Amino acid sequence: MSVDLDVKWLQEQAADEKSRRWISRIQDWRDFVLKNNEFVKGQNLFSVNLGKYQIWFRECSAFSSIEVYQEIFKGDDHFIVSEFSGKDAKLVVDVGANEGFYTLKVKENNPDCGIIAIEPNPYVFEILKRNVESNRLRNVTLINKAVGSSNGVMSLEIIREIGAIGARDIRLVDRPWMKDEFVEKISVDSIAPDTLCREYSISSIDILKIDVEGMEAEILSSSDALLKNVRRIVLERHSRELRDAVVALLQDNGFALVYEEDPSLEKYYGDLYFINEALK
Repeated sequence: MSVDLDVKWLQEQAADEKSRRWISRIQDWRDFVLKNNEFVKGQNLFSVNLGKYQIWFRECSAFSSIEVYQEIFKGDDHFIVSEFSGKDAKLVVDVGANEGFYTLKVKENNPDCGIIAIEPNPYVFEILKRNVESNRLRNVTLINKAVGSSNGVMSLEIIREIGAIGARDIRLVDRPWMKDEFVEKISVDSIAPDTLCREYSISSIDILKIDVEGMEAEILSSSDALLKNVRRIVLERHSRELRDAVVALLQDNGFALVYEEDPSLEKYYGDLYFINEALK
């Protein structure tokens, strides 16, 4: 369920004593969850000053949100390859934006970069919106929809306490700790890639980041026009089968796999980095 949490590093990121106390409380909640395989209660939102940002959390999901913050700001998830920093990007599209940590880091690297951040989970989207607005990020468009092969309504399975987990079929990834009672099914609006590009006047994408728990191939295969106008793609894979399908699809469309995190697939997730050879 978790990564190793570097509490010392997190405390160093905290900008004030109140924020350091919140980090300690989140650590206590996380210890409870990992020990008991039960979630803490509470839907209240609170903010913690970490690094240069005001970061919002929900009580019940803070233990998992802090892991994603650490993965991106300390572990450089999605940023390991230098060309994917966003420093030279005019437009980044973040599909599966979660609570906005990737968006925040792109903006840290390039304040002038335009970002379209797409997140279907309404509970997560509320925090994404707060993180963008509280930190006064400019030129960020937020979309509370799922990207899919068609426009309409999509059934989505989520775990409300773990915002990073959400998929059409959440059981595509083997998670032995996951109880049926953890999973909630919701309906969300969906938008096809071609519609997204048309409605938001997207003609060229410098970086397309995708983390959609198993829908990567469906999204990428639903629009030839989209792929022709994307320079770089970084996506998170969650199984060998999905990894192989995405690699084959993108290579057939002129993309080169330039780096693969965890190529031996020791973890159930890892990033793949692709560059469009026609748009280098």
